[in-house]
Amino acid sequence: MSTHPAQPVPPPPPHPAAPAQPPGGGGDRRIWVVVAVVVALVALGGVIAAIALDEEDEDQPSFPIATGPAPPTGTPGPSAQPTGPTDATGPTGVTGSANPGCSGTPAPATLADGTYFGFVKSIDTGSDAMAFDLACFYTGDEANEQAAQRGDEVPVPNDVYIVNDNPATRDVPVDPGTELRLIDWNACCETSPGAELDALATAVAQEDFVEIDGRRYAGSLSPYWITIEDGRVVLIEEQFLP
Repeated sequence: MSTHPAQPVPPPPPHPAAPAQPPGGGGDRRIWVVVAVVVALVALGGVIAAIALDEEDEDQPSFPIATGPAPPTGTPGPSAQPTGPTDATGPTGVTGSANPGCSGTPAPATLADGTYFGFVKSIDTGSDAMAFDLACFYTGDEANEQAAQRGDEVPVPNDVYIVNDNPATRDVPVDPGTELRLIDWNACCETSPGAELDALATAVAQEDFVEIDGRRYAGSLSPYWITIEDGRVVLIEEQFLP
């Protein structure tokens, strides 16, 4: 009987082990956790701050922005110093107002040739007619005297006082080629060329600022000086009252 040398017994297979961690792996995980917590806290703080700011804003009054210049005043009583196309004495250079009716004498139904202060109530370019409301434009001592008679502040603010006791209007023919010296309220407050009579008529009818072809008209919000020659209006000049 033959014998064979004993075969070596193979060693048992090794038990599966957990994958090896890279050096320092546990420490990196802890660092990332800390970073994530810090980021979350910062984000939360930002949200809280934003809420606080919103609540604070709600307590503050809101102020409207202005989209343009303030309407000129056109009512009787004290008004501001004109600094635009005319000075405090008006385009005629007279002190106070030379309008008929301002010196105590009744104004005639038909206005003679001359320069007058007042308010444009309407312009009909079809019939070339203007409805004009005479008013009195006072400066200096006359302004203070008129204000004192009406129980208003004396001295008057900015040395100018406008009186319009009689709202009656007069129809005055307007020359189609009348010269216009008007303010472009997009570039206040000097008069400038380029105004159109049709556009002024539209603005007067709307009783508000109107922008036409890039120019802004005040219409009936402004007072005007008109010059009449040969029975027709040949010049309309806007009076600036800030």
